[in-house]
Amino acid sequence: MKRWSKWQTWFQFSIGIILVSCSPSKPKDQGVFLYNEHSGITSLDPLYARNLANIWAVQWMYEGLTRLNSEDSIVLGLADSWARDSTAKVWSLQLRKGVYFHSNPELPVGYTLNSQDVVRSFYRAKNHPFSAWILEGLDTIIAVDSHKIELYFVQPKPDLLALLSVPALSILPAPLIEQVPASFWRTNACGTGPFQLKLWQEGEKMVLPVFSQYWRLNSVQQNSHKLKGIAVQFVKELQSAKLDFLMGNLAIFQGSDPQINEELIQLAKQPNASFRVVNGDFLNTEYLGFNLKGKHPVCRSSALRKALSALLDIPKVIKEVRGGLGEPSGVAFCPATLRSGNSSNLSDSKVNLRKEAMMWLKKAGFNHPSEVPPLILHTDPAYAYFCSALIYPWVTEGFNVRLEVVERSTLKSMVAKGQVDFFRASWIADYPSALNVLGIFKSNRVPPNGPNYTFFMNDTVDAALHILETRTSGLDRELAIETIQAALVEHVPVIPLYFDAYLRFERKEYLGLKSNSLNQLDAVEVHMVDVEAP
Repeated sequence: MKRWSKWQTWFQFSIGIILVSCSPSKPKDQGVFLYNEHSGITSLDPLYARNLANIWAVQWMYEGLTRLNSEDSIVLGLADSWARDSTAKVWSLQLRKGVYFHSNPELPVGYTLNSQDVVRSFYRAKNHPFSAWILEGLDTIIAVDSHKIELYFVQPKPDLLALLSVPALSILPAPLIEQVPASFWRTNACGTGPFQLKLWQEGEKMVLPVFSQYWRLNSVQQNSHKLKGIAVQFVKELQSAKLDFLMGNLAIFQGSDPQINEELIQLAKQPNASFRVVNGDFLNTEYLGFNLKGKHPVCRSSALRKALSALLDIPKVIKEVRGGLGEPSGVAFCPATLRSGNSSNLSDSKVNLRKEAMMWLKKAGFNHPSEVPPLILHTDPAYAYFCSALIYPWVTEGFNVRLEVVERSTLKSMVAKGQVDFFRASWIADYPSALNVLGIFKSNRVPPNGPNYTFFMNDTVDAALHILETRTSGLDRELAIETIQAALVEHVPVIPLYFDAYLRFERKEYLGLKSNSLNQLDAVEVHMVDVEAP
């Protein structure tokens, strides 16, 4: 295929991996794990790893002191061991020795991980508005010696090991942090991860050869079919990317279009199918958000927001538009897997949708939906079809609601600046914790200090979040979660839609790819096998 001929030319590694552009062989035969990123990558800076495309790119090249493995357990990464005092305010971490950074002209040859790298990386993250929340309450970081650090917090930090796995706390080399401008990290990378950046032409291609000195390489990588690198193409047309996958040019295809998903699922059921289906829970909450500082009446009236919420038939939309992918969230914003107890006081029963909606509408001061001023729901192109189906019951009842589709980057900027009153958004958990999901409603995390895009401020919620931040008692945390969710039901800063699931299609020639509930990928053990052509 013509596109793969380009990839053979692109994938020329200085470590002796040369792909001949005229070769007719497949990427698998060249040891290349090629995938398509239709949404694009905007930054390689760990601080900007805030969407899945950027997170995947960052995780190939960087690591943190801990990581979330494929069993959804927090395990040690660049940290070799840890200890904490009885208050959970003082933490000590011993770093692995002999961990190499990727080569860079500004670094000494063979530069290895040391305490100063961690100290400088943590202070960099602590001083950035996108990541300051991770190390909130940090008073001091001390480099005890070349491979040991101590962190002192002003309040207990029981979830620190999980927090250290967040991509924003990936470790960069201290000398580079000191020498280069902040903008350097958007298009350049220098970490300790399993793959190193060779080439990135934005919107066209990315080439990432295996880092031969990576500390976690194992025996699987030593066979004749070992992975030699990862490559990324940026084809926006999903049908074109699907054809690449079916022809064996892409190692994986990430499901996003319901029609394509259903087609591939059916093909995978064939006895001679060349690929398999992989799916699982994805800790991503999709929701509609209201800017509570906005000008529209819906921004000032929880009753009006409840009227809109009552009319939605989310299970039907998920079934018809998403092919059943995802679990309707009811009134809950936090996935059940992160909640303790049964949250039995949070009823989402809707016996008579219209009757309930009209009741709330009258409480908001309107006798008929047509009296409510025109309302615009902003979304990006990927969710335009879903949102058009979502608003259908409102339009049918007489609400003057219309959809406005805006490019993803533009929409994110508008939402963060409070320029839109009503929007569709999602929250992908940074680590598996109710605190991380519900923490976006903390008062001090309104933009530009965080992702509280609804500008929701509530003392009760803040107090409950403080309990989640500082207490280890299961009962205390359970009650705090219920308190927060009850407040969200009462004030309706958001309308939860569904808890996401990931759907991925993998060529059978590739084995060893691992993932977790954050849909993060681990390709360290990926290797290729020969599969008979169907």
